[in-house]
Amino acid sequence: MKKTGLFKKISYIFDRKQKLQLVGLGVMIFIGGLLETLGVGAMIPVVNVLLAPEGIMDFISEYEILRSLCGFLRIETVRQLTMTLLFGMMAIYIIKNLYILFLTYMQNTFITQNRNRMISRVMAEFLNRPYEKYLGADIPTVFRITDGDIPQTFSLILAMLQMASEVVVSVLIFMVMLLSNVSLTLFVILVFGIMTLFIVRVFKPRLNRIGARNQAIQSRIAKWRIQATYGLKDVKVLNREEFFVRNYYETGKFGADVARNYAVMNNMPRVLIETVFIVSMLAFMAVYISGGGDMTEFATSIAAFAVAAVRVLPSVNRINTYITEIAYTQPSLDFVYENLQEGMKTDEMLALRRANSQSEKLKLEDKIELNHISFHYPDSEKAIFKDAHMVVPKGKSVGIIGASGAGKSTIVDVLLGLLHAQEGEITCDGVDIFKNYESWLAQVGYIPQAIYLIDESIRDNIAFGIDADKIDDERIWEVLAEAQLKEFVEELPEGLDTTIGDRGVRLSGGQKQRIGIARALYNDPEILVFDEATSALDNDTEAAVMEAVNSFHGRKTMIIIAHRLNTIEKCDMIYKVENARLVETTLA
Repeated sequence: MKKTGLFKKISYIFDRKQKLQLVGLGVMIFIGGLLETLGVGAMIPVVNVLLAPEGIMDFISEYEILRSLCGFLRIETVRQLTMTLLFGMMAIYIIKNLYILFLTYMQNTFITQNRNRMISRVMAEFLNRPYEKYLGADIPTVFRITDGDIPQTFSLILAMLQMASEVVVSVLIFMVMLLSNVSLTLFVILVFGIMTLFIVRVFKPRLNRIGARNQAIQSRIAKWRIQATYGLKDVKVLNREEFFVRNYYETGKFGADVARNYAVMNNMPRVLIETVFIVSMLAFMAVYISGGGDMTEFATSIAAFAVAAVRVLPSVNRINTYITEIAYTQPSLDFVYENLQEGMKTDEMLALRRANSQSEKLKLEDKIELNHISFHYPDSEKAIFKDAHMVVPKGKSVGIIGASGAGKSTIVDVLLGLLHAQEGEITCDGVDIFKNYESWLAQVGYIPQAIYLIDESIRDNIAFGIDADKIDDERIWEVLAEAQLKEFVEELPEGLDTTIGDRGVRLSGGQKQRIGIARALYNDPEILVFDEATSALDNDTEAAVMEAVNSFHGRKTMIIIAHRLNTIEKCDMIYKVENARLVETTLA
């Protein structure tokens, strides 16, 4: 398979507008390079005037353009020329550095804004993936792409922009240096070229490997942090704090070693280049002197050359530092590129969904039907359902029972459209729900066994995912009453503003389930789906919650998955999951 190059990957992850912005930055970088070169180039005549003032006026008199310029500026003496050059240098450096500051602002604006845009884009793509994609998802790696890989990718792009700036400056300054001393400049270019080639060949592959190792370690660190935090109660009850802290520390220790190795290797080019440059320059001077060269003539060239070297040596150092930084962060770019390629499929799915949402809305008037459904999970050939059929009439309550692991929750996920059956279809009044999936979801309220609660107020948990200024408090109180939780909330000092703690830690099991029921009712859905919503509750609490559930009989279409028979005893119809099919049955 042909390997995609670095620039092609960057081109792929940016849209047309972002590419135009990059072109604009490229033009600005070139202008910045010209100003940097002007700053160095203008220093050379100042040095020459200061070192050899007696010959400068003779030099000017030889060129018509210089004589005209001096006449225009009314320069007649060396002193006037020196003062003019000094003030000119001041103006050049003020303008140059203001421009460089503005260029830095523009570069970082591009990086930070587009980094945030891409993080949001990847987050949106991840949330909109088909549900099957989550079943084997490595959650720590998902976190790493937004927290680590995308920021690293934009660090790479910033390094490339800054390297481009330094390359422009270096090339232009070397051109100026050629005017001062051709042989010395060519020698320095040769030395720097060899050193850069050495760094690219030797350091770059090693830093690529270090970068890839850092990615894996960051995922492991995130994994231990997530497992310990999400399982905090179990960790504390089982007294396993030391186990998680130790593993977190050991993994972090590997990460620290990788960070250290990168820091050392990233600094090696600077030390190496500086050492080789100084040694090479001194060696060149030694050879020149031993060959009988004129030191008086050479001194002026060396002085002017030294002024240029003060700027070009750090520039070359930074170029090689950026090369190593790009090598280290390239694995992150590769991972982002691969994920965005996968995201194209999600974009196509969303485009189709948006197109379908403009068609006629689905509205349950007669029945929901699972027509000859066959399903197996993507990573398995074992059939969970084969030619399964079920009818849910409007306004009726349908119970689904079966042995543990028979597929009760799976059929709910298929019914909701989260899992896609390999054969058959789910219809609402004869229309496939995927013809207008958003319209289908708008009719469904879902209450799972474990209600996901956020560390916010009761109001925010019921109106889950709705902006604060769009929440209808009147509707909140209505659904609290229907879920038989209104009196409890009214007695709280802060009422709807009461925060419930991480995952509802301040609520009882029954209260959590009632919050879940209120959430499901908020948008007044026609269909309520209870996925073993009371199986984790004790008998008394379950009976109290079921009292609220049973109050919807005849008013809502209900599908109730249950482990206990008493949970579905009032259902109008009952299906049993057995032998990969749905069989209508009775409790008698």
